[in-house]
Amino acid sequence: MDRAFFAGLSEHSRYMRFMQHLVELTPRLVKQFTQIDPTREMALVALDDASGEEMIVAIARYVAATNHQGESGEFAIVIADDWQGHGLGRALMELLIDGARRHGLRRLVGGILAVNTQMRALATALGFVVHDDPDDARHVIAILELRAT
Repeated sequence: MDRAFFAGLSEHSRYMRFMQHLVELTPRLVKQFTQIDPTREMALVALDDASGEEMIVAIARYVAATNHQGESGEFAIVIADDWQGHGLGRALMELLIDGARRHGLRRLVGGILAVNTQMRALATALGFVVHDDPDDARHVIAILELRAT
C-alpha cells in the first residue's frame, strides 16, 4: 500500500480496514504492505489510469500461516472511497479466493468490524460463514472453507 493511496482514503475507510484510527502509515506498515513473500502472500492491486497517471484504487491480499488446523490465509481488502459499491471489491475477492485455492490454502479467514455491514454482506455473498468473535464483541470473523475446483 503506498502512502498516496492511504492518504486518499477517508477516515472512515481507514478505520474499517485497519480497525483503528490511523493518521499515516508507519514505515513498518509500508514495508509489510509493499514487500510480500510470494510463497505465502498474495496481493492484488487495482489501478485507474484514466487521468494518464496510474493510481491505486483498491488492494486485496492474503497472508498464509500454518497452524494446527492446516494451511489458512488471513485476508484484507480496502477500496478507495469513490470506487466503493461498484463491484470492485467482489471482483478482487473472487480473484483472491481463486489464488488462495490454487496455492493450496484450505481456508481464508478475516476479521471484520461488526459495524462494517458492507464487508459483512460481501463476505456472506461470497460464501464466507460470518460469526461473532468470542474474544472481541466489536469484531466478527469470516471464514471460507476452500475446496479444490
